[in-house]
Amino acid sequence: MPKDPAWAKAMIHSTGLFAAVVDAAGQILFVNNEVASTCGCGADMLVGQSALDSILSSENFHQVVALLANPDGFRGPVQFEQTCLNNQKSTRIVAYVASPHIQDTGQAVAILTGFDVTDRAKITDALRRSEAQIRAIVETAVDAIITMNDRGFIESFNPAAERIFGYAAAEAIGQKVDMLMPEPYHSEHHHYVNNYLRTGHAKIIGVGREVTGLRKDGSTFPMYLAVGEQKAGDTRHFTGIVRDITERKRMEAEILHIAEREQRRIGQDLHDGLGQLLTGAAMVSKAIAQRLKKKSKVLAGETENLTALLNDAIAQTRRLARGLQPLDQADEFPTALEELGYQMESLLGVTCDVRADALPQSCSLLAATHLYRIAQEAMNNAVRHGQAKHLDISSQTLGSLVRLTIHDDGAGFSEPRGRGLGLRIMDYRARVIGGHLDIRSSPGSGTTVVCSVGGPEPNLETVHHADDSPAI
Repeated sequence: MPKDPAWAKAMIHSTGLFAAVVDAAGQILFVNNEVASTCGCGADMLVGQSALDSILSSENFHQVVALLANPDGFRGPVQFEQTCLNNQKSTRIVAYVASPHIQDTGQAVAILTGFDVTDRAKITDALRRSEAQIRAIVETAVDAIITMNDRGFIESFNPAAERIFGYAAAEAIGQKVDMLMPEPYHSEHHHYVNNYLRTGHAKIIGVGREVTGLRKDGSTFPMYLAVGEQKAGDTRHFTGIVRDITERKRMEAEILHIAEREQRRIGQDLHDGLGQLLTGAAMVSKAIAQRLKKKSKVLAGETENLTALLNDAIAQTRRLARGLQPLDQADEFPTALEELGYQMESLLGVTCDVRADALPQSCSLLAATHLYRIAQEAMNNAVRHGQAKHLDISSQTLGSLVRLTIHDDGAGFSEPRGRGLGLRIMDYRARVIGGHLDIRSSPGSGTTVVCSVGGPEPNLETVHHADDSPAI
């Protein structure tokens, strides 16, 4: 090697820089102190030795030799990583760049320069392992995991999503996510996304809720959806986790049906059993009072009081039985709704205006019973929680659509979500019969509960959903 100025030597031997020169035969012509330290000897001891195994692995050695075999055809430097040990026997990874150089003698040599990238390699390896772990979790998850960009295009679709929705990943990736939504959500999804990107007001991000999904075969199913947002620079990505809750909903509906049936049985027992016994006791008491009038007016008066108490008990038993068994046939719904309004007036001291159309012939007893229970719960909530003094109850039949509306003049509220079990039960009853529960309220302006069953879907933009709108 030619004699270098002091500053050049200082630069070449500076800590952190790995430098070496290798000839066409692979022999070492020069190494700096950093390279020599990885071999645990002085630089002079390496000069003249083969670079194979001393400073380079077999693969990297042959790359350097091949580079010098045809220096005229040089197309760019060779880059590789070399694993070695430092003088503390700890593993180091050096990223080398090898470039050919023709000396004045015409001999071709390779100049190797490199830097320690051990920390970077460790980080890269950690990221690689992390990616593998995340990929394994996503691939084996029982829930569908779907990612999309801020324009609504699907970016990933895991095996569970393929199983739940019926699409292969290749069919779904690159398509709009609204392909997984039935109407009206399919048509309105773009509006929801744009509204969120513009205002930052999220209706579902970070809040899990039940929605309806659409499979490839056109069938719909209930699902639980949770959506998260990730930001990368100026772009946003969304991850949706979907769980098919068809079986859970079926079991819940069955449990609710069993509960309704048990309530009907108890109501029937109260009416036919206890009610008949009390009626018989009242008749006997009345007969005794008639006989005692000639013998003792005091005893006759007490017996009449007993008869009155028995009659009150009979009336209360009938009300309880009616509450547990409100309907025997679906066509009794208008009458039962009017009776419910009368009971609210007599028991709770509120005024009720009730207007009820006959239900469509296609309406089942189950649907009529759930509508009755929704009205009952909404009316009770209005009086007990909203301190309402007046209720308007209407049931309109528009073709195959039934719209039950309960409006009160109570205190109202600003946000229905999380206000208790009552609203959730009403919403669930509506969903069981294929309906939609909408709640509109504001402080000081009362509350309106609307349950729509059958017919076209209600316009979700004009009402406030009990469980929020189906947005991102």
